[in-house]
Amino acid sequence: MRGSYKKRLNALNIGYFHMRSNADLQKKLHGFHGIGRGILLLLQNGTLTNTEFLLYFASLIIATWDKDKKNSYGVIEITQEEIESIMHVSAGYVSKHKEKLIKSGFWRVTLSEKIEVVGFELIETSLLSKITKDNKIVDYQKYIAHKQTEFAAEQKVFAPEQTTSSKAIVLFQPQTFACEQTKPPISDLVSYKNSSSIVKSEEEYKTIKQENNFSFLTIEDMKLIDLNVHETPNVPS
Repeated sequence: MRGSYKKRLNALNIGYFHMRSNADLQKKLHGFHGIGRGILLLLQNGTLTNTEFLLYFASLIIATWDKDKKNSYGVIEITQEEIESIMHVSAGYVSKHKEKLIKSGFWRVTLSEKIEVVGFELIETSLLSKITKDNKIVDYQKYIAHKQTEFAAEQKVFAPEQTTSSKAIVLFQPQTFACEQTKPPISDLVSYKNSSSIVKSEEEYKTIKQENNFSFLTIEDMKLIDLNVHETPNVPS
């Protein structure tokens, strides 16, 4: 057999592929990104253990950061074995702690069975500055809880569409967390969903947003709802 093959573990499965060279893995450490100092509350409050925290923190560094790659942004594209190599930890470290991160909402399994790092967008300094402008501390635990509510609302609203389309539709903008930490995030969504599902003009959307004082729901969100959510009339739920 030509070339060197070794067993590689991705987020969930085992496969056999060419191992990335150490030089390729080191590219994951190029550059820099932002971080909220409040991330230490995850340790201070006992949300994560030291080892779980280290793995989550490392995942914020090694996940794909290129926004042009919409399906990969915030997703871990390397294997468990390669994560362990970068972190210089023993084999099995990722397997031991990944379930807690998934269960706690810090990691999310994608349709392609890779790991999405929840809260990854908090590496963006523009978002961090918006949050800290009013709240001073970036509370990662609250942010993760906020994201879980969004995921749940998204699944509920688009459940009828999931059987015909595997494309994920993201309704919520992460920037809204800066001013919506204490407000139930699905209130605007439910209010608009119950009002109409007819596609409208740009001006009509703007008027609806102003009249209903939607601070959470964007015009793009309303368009997505009108295009994808269809209620069956006169049928009891």
